[in-house]
Amino acid sequence: MGRHGDRAAVPPTPWYARAGRAALRWLGRLALGALAGAVVLGATAWAGTSWETARALGAGAAVLVVVASALAATVPAPREPTPPGRADDRDGRPPSA
Repeated sequence: MGRHGDRAAVPPTPWYARAGRAALRWLGRLALGALAGAVVLGATAWAGTSWETARALGAGAAVLVVVASALAATVPAPREPTPPGRADDRDGRPPSA
């Protein structure tokens, strides 16, 4: 019924496939955060800061990267670009000569 009534019904994805995809997404985010934390930890320890400060900064960077990557996943996709030569036709009227 309605606008999409003529499409064949697609069976829902099984729960274990959805859970696996979500786990892989979060595993990638955590790996990126761990890498960023390790780099910050190494760089600040090498620069001569105390071990406690280096660990705190590394942990903060790791948490920040994980949160930022999770937040970035909620941003909508960009709009399709306007075809060349049609930039003036945004309001539906033909471009003036």
